[in-house]
Amino acid sequence: MLGYADPEEARTSLLDGGGGGRSRSLRMVALATVGFLVFGSGALLVRTLTSQPPQLSVYAYGLTQILDDDAKIDPQKPQAQKRCEHVIERTITRNFGKSLKTLQEQFALQSTDANYYYRGVAYLFWEDFVTKGWGEFNLTKIVPSARLADGSPLSRTSTWTWITGDQHLSNFGAWKNRHGEVVFSVNDFDEAVIYDFQIDIWRVAVSIFDHAITNGLSYEDAAKAVVAFTDEYVGKVKGYLNNEDALLHELTAANVGKQAVELKQFLEDVMSQESVHKQLNKFTIKGDDGKRHFFIDESTKLEKVSPDLRQEIERAMGKRMYGATLQKIGWMAKEWNDDDFKVLDVAKRVGSGDGSFGVSRYYVLIAGTDTLVNQVLKTDPIDGVILDVKFVATPAVRAVLSEQDWPWYETLFVNEGSRVIEAQRRLTSYTDPYTGYVTIRGAVHSVRQRSPWKASLDFGTLDPANYEATVREVAGVTATSHVRATVGNAPVRFKDVIGAALSSTEARAQWGAAVARTAAAYRKQVLLDFECFKDWVDKGSPLSAFNEADSFDLKMENGALPAQGAKRDCSEQTVVPQPQPPVP
Repeated sequence: MLGYADPEEARTSLLDGGGGGRSRSLRMVALATVGFLVFGSGALLVRTLTSQPPQLSVYAYGLTQILDDDAKIDPQKPQAQKRCEHVIERTITRNFGKSLKTLQEQFALQSTDANYYYRGVAYLFWEDFVTKGWGEFNLTKIVPSARLADGSPLSRTSTWTWITGDQHLSNFGAWKNRHGEVVFSVNDFDEAVIYDFQIDIWRVAVSIFDHAITNGLSYEDAAKAVVAFTDEYVGKVKGYLNNEDALLHELTAANVGKQAVELKQFLEDVMSQESVHKQLNKFTIKGDDGKRHFFIDESTKLEKVSPDLRQEIERAMGKRMYGATLQKIGWMAKEWNDDDFKVLDVAKRVGSGDGSFGVSRYYVLIAGTDTLVNQVLKTDPIDGVILDVKFVATPAVRAVLSEQDWPWYETLFVNEGSRVIEAQRRLTSYTDPYTGYVTIRGAVHSVRQRSPWKASLDFGTLDPANYEATVREVAGVTATSHVRATVGNAPVRFKDVIGAALSSTEARAQWGAAVARTAAAYRKQVLLDFECFKDWVDKGSPLSAFNEADSFDLKMENGALPAQGAKRDCSEQTVVPQPQPPVP
């Protein structure tokens, strides 16, 4: 079922390049092609209305059966199966080093529903799609016509760009950028890396499909939403050909699509909030000396740190460590000033994150004045900036790198902190000038400002009538970030590659159909994994599984995750990194 209430939307979104000069018959071919490829032979009925401009509708029959049995379409593709032993083993391995208290809180949240669980298991997703056959990275196997602009074949890395690596719907949010705009964009870079763009597409497609079902949409409408996403994605990428608009374009309340009513209202609400005062009043109070310090309370999820740890964090936040990682050249880049970057207070942040739940995280209050904040307040300037200092866990990609890619990856980044910060700078525009990284007690932490304008859209409560329109906006944001963060230069910039490989209506439809089928099939795997995990948690199994690991503590507070393959040295009570051989 692929229908559009707005005729103009049908014309522009289902054809590559707008369709203003296309005939009605070609528009019909576009619609029929998408329907045929997603829903299968004999599953499509197309009706054309004669009103002007023409309004097109596609009705699908038997969709549930086809999507439920993906093997009929691709017998070679992995099928969802119960794998409880594997899921639990990977859960234990990935969460090594966290305290029992943290694990109990984390697992209680993750076992509430499949969507929440999915957000925290990017490591399973990467393994499944890169090493277990769930992902078809060779575009020419999906789209036989896929070629570069000069007709030469795509290489294995032609479609690589910076990606977030964990592109589910909850990793999109609103904040105010350094151009003074409240934007809706990607906001989590813990798993970000240079890799095939389809990792982000598949991951968010599964999220779109599952949220659609839990929001009360039909199976057909869930598939329709995924196809709408892929269609909009390709259209957005192609819209950036022959221009550099992606470098600065952001989604705001002013340019959001008219049908994404709830998203527009959400952005307007964020804009109207007095977020600066709310944030500072929530997290800080003024002492008798008139200086701000953190307010330690359950409502703030902040806890005190030991004097020794505070001293070490203050040292890490100095000119020669944190200061050396600041962006030197850029929009509103911050020149180091000892007075502005003086640490006023430090607190431990607890109980936040999905996959990063329970890792080492601190809020650091520095004395400087935020230029953007004071420009907004004008008559009521505020001194004090809150920095979010967060441990950078080993990204999921490291477990799936090939022997060929491993040495290349190792030369790209100084450490995982530099990877996360470089990703944020590449994937966003008007980037936060406070981004950097530090090492605290041997572990790398990323640093960025905690934006006073920060909010998340609840996709779980979206009106079904607005769901597809909102998904299209998410597609535009995803495409913009991928184009902006291109690694290849002309003539093989990311937009050049995708613009050529998926240039035709048929190619666009073939790829979108494949993504929709994959999303529907892998959602079943997620549900099975969630059943295993929830049953394990409900039986209290994590208590015994992690009891031995919890019998001795790490020096690092908050149970920061060790590097892949790390083990504990019980005598020293520290994390000892182990060699990490390439995965063939």
